[in-house]
Amino acid sequence: MVGPFDASFLTGVVLVVLALGVAYGAMAVPDLPIVGSGRGALLAVAVLGMAGCSVGGLSQAPVLGWSHPYIVVGSVLGVFALVVIASGLLEWDLVLRPVAQLVPGRFAADVSAVQLAIVALAGVIVMKALIGVVHTLLATPSKV
Repeated sequence: MVGPFDASFLTGVVLVVLALGVAYGAMAVPDLPIVGSGRGALLAVAVLGMAGCSVGGLSQAPVLGWSHPYIVVGSVLGVFALVVIASGLLEWDLVLRPVAQLVPGRFAADVSAVQLAIVALAGVIVMKALIGVVHTLLATPSKV
């Protein structure tokens, strides 16, 4: 069981923060160093987010069981994240257009499918991270 101060939990949190930082940078800066602001940024957010999930969350499946609600919700969100990534890389607007309403400070017409995918993926990462943190804090026995 992962505790709130275990190395794997803290590593997962750091990777999630990095993924969200790249997502924010890709939306705020026209061209990020190394990754750019398009597909490269989407792939960077995806890799960092998946690494954070793998380190901090996926290791719980053998302990809790694959049918545990925490694992099922995480798996469903993970599949949704893969659909979002594919939609961004292949520029499928149909899946991503509802996200346009959530993009801060921009009009829906000005945002590309890749940028919408970055915003949607960041949202999925936040949801998965919050679920993981809450589960870790609730599942850790208190030492009073």
